[in-house]
Amino acid sequence: MKFLKLSLAASVALGAFSTASFAQPLEDAIKGIDVSGYLRYRYNDDRYDANEFNKDSVAKSNATHRWKAVADFKAPVADNVAFNFGILYNNESQNVNHGNTYPGTSSGLGSGKDGSFGVSTFNAVITPDSTATTVIIGKQRLATPVTNAGDDDRGTGILALNSDLEGFTFAAGAFDSWSIDDVHKGYDLGDNSGTSVTKPLYALAGIYGVDTAYGHFGAQLWGFYIQDAVDALGFGELSWNNATFDVALQYALAKLDNSDSSILGALHPSVVGTNNLQIGSVANRANIAEANDLFVINLGADFAQEYNVPLDVKLGWVTNFQDGTAVTLNDDGTAFKYAGALWWQNNATGISTSALLPRGVAGFGSEQEISVFYGAIGYTMVDSRLRIGLDYVWGNNEVTAGNVTLRDTDFQEITPRISWKHNKNLTISGYYAYLMTDGPNPVSGNEDQDRARARVEVKYSF
Repeated sequence: MKFLKLSLAASVALGAFSTASFAQPLEDAIKGIDVSGYLRYRYNDDRYDANEFNKDSVAKSNATHRWKAVADFKAPVADNVAFNFGILYNNESQNVNHGNTYPGTSSGLGSGKDGSFGVSTFNAVITPDSTATTVIIGKQRLATPVTNAGDDDRGTGILALNSDLEGFTFAAGAFDSWSIDDVHKGYDLGDNSGTSVTKPLYALAGIYGVDTAYGHFGAQLWGFYIQDAVDALGFGELSWNNATFDVALQYALAKLDNSDSSILGALHPSVVGTNNLQIGSVANRANIAEANDLFVINLGADFAQEYNVPLDVKLGWVTNFQDGTAVTLNDDGTAFKYAGALWWQNNATGISTSALLPRGVAGFGSEQEISVFYGAIGYTMVDSRLRIGLDYVWGNNEVTAGNVTLRDTDFQEITPRISWKHNKNLTISGYYAYLMTDGPNPVSGNEDQDRARARVEVKYSF
């Protein structure tokens, strides 16, 4: 029986790894098994003025070699039941720092003892004949608008997907433990050290898509609940696209748990602003704004198919209406259609969409207002192998408490990009992101700050 073809854009990749309870020749044991995945190398070189660029930064620079290997083993479904098994090697901490530490040595050095290796997925997959339903039980990737399966976000539990109604896919999931890769190291909440959150996570979703003579119309709605962390989180999207143009409206709303028992209290210590104003002074309370939201408008166009011009562009606007912007679990979530590379990932701008990251969130009792405009353009050449692009972002982030302004930061980011598709398996890419901020920063006190990141990536997919 073949796997159900799902319309769920963020659904996990389904597959199976077949094992037997009896001994048999290796050739027979691996017959029919499909292996897919990738090998990836990244070199990052971050340059900045103060120790606040990202969660692993050191003073003035943070250069790293990073290696990652993913292999997923899939086998044909037998009697409507299969198993999915994946292995992962992910080394994200090989600092180089180019002699900026005394006496010119640093942990790892790019060639020292390296990092994490283990089982990334291990689950049973059930696909009954009588219904267009797939049920996944066990350890699996969390592919939702507020998490990022590509960043190895995972959960252990059950996920059910149903497409019996034409054009619709419904999903329901319950996970008793889960792991978010992009959580600040040292908080024991699911970073690359192998720890995980043990508070239950529940999810419901409905996705609709229909093709018409006027293009494809789509809609999706997600709801989440996390015990002692997130009382309610919703994500919705309306979209339309044809051969050339696409439009998307996205909105996320979160009500976070600020009670004494909330796990967010350990992540977000009291925020101290100017004039010794302390936000979130209630003992043991999670010091993060309870009401959060984010609204994104994205317009795009690709002129290659209809007009034979290998040019693509997109424009967008990001803003919020509630007290904060903490509406995701991983701020690298792929749902929001941003441009740029840095502005939502460091304390210089003070913007983060993750409720689990201590950087950039509005404190309890404060109000945050952001307005971000972005644009991107790309041109493809050399038989569609070479693409060059340029992203531009302008934004403002203002945080106030009563009559006191804790932050009023303007910023711009310019990010040229280039990629070369050597063949169907191998792609080489890179970018140079330059971020400029202007305005008082409560962390460093600097008025004007510059950030830069150079990245080179080599990825082989199989």
